[in-house]
Amino acid sequence: MKDLNKIWGQDDTQKDVLQEMLQNKSFTKGSLHSPLAKLKKNLFIHIIYAVVITLGYAFVIYYFSFWQVQACILLLIGFNFWAMSSAYRLYKNVDPDLTHDDVLTELKKHYFAFSDWQKQSMRVALFIYPFAGAGGFMLGGAIGSGKTPEAFMSDYRIMIALGITIVVLVPLAYWLSKWMYRVAFGTYIAQLKESIAELEREG
Repeated sequence: MKDLNKIWGQDDTQKDVLQEMLQNKSFTKGSLHSPLAKLKKNLFIHIIYAVVITLGYAFVIYYFSFWQVQACILLLIGFNFWAMSSAYRLYKNVDPDLTHDDVLTELKKHYFAFSDWQKQSMRVALFIYPFAGAGGFMLGGAIGSGKTPEAFMSDYRIMIALGITIVVLVPLAYWLSKWMYRVAFGTYIAQLKESIAELEREG
């Protein structure tokens, strides 16, 4: 009987241990502010770059009145507007201070949101890259030759060169985009993934 009373008497100590664990999680929560803040900051920079590039596309459309090139550039502008919109939605939803009570759930939400955003962006970009390559090829060829895109592209050898250019540039552009994503977001997303695993072990 005394042993049982002794065990129940230790209940306050066990509560102290539990409280300490919760405080450790609170400390972990604070340590997560940095990667989330970096992700949000880099998203903002990403949006600014997209705005500048879009303005550059508008300049090309205005000063070069080749409808073939303009059509390709308009597709790129449409893609940029979509990319800026999706990035801004993600930007608004990032909560660096983790004000939600369930830190683990909030952390997973941010991790999967960034992962899905990258995958969706890369899939759409694969459709856009061939048009970007074709537009750049025709614009460069027309300016370099002094001909219209119709006249420049009338030679079958030029058409073959265009096909080769697209086949080479699309994988390179895709690889470059993935590399830029890793540089801007990869490190901090990896930190979130590690933190998720740590919290799951504690839970």
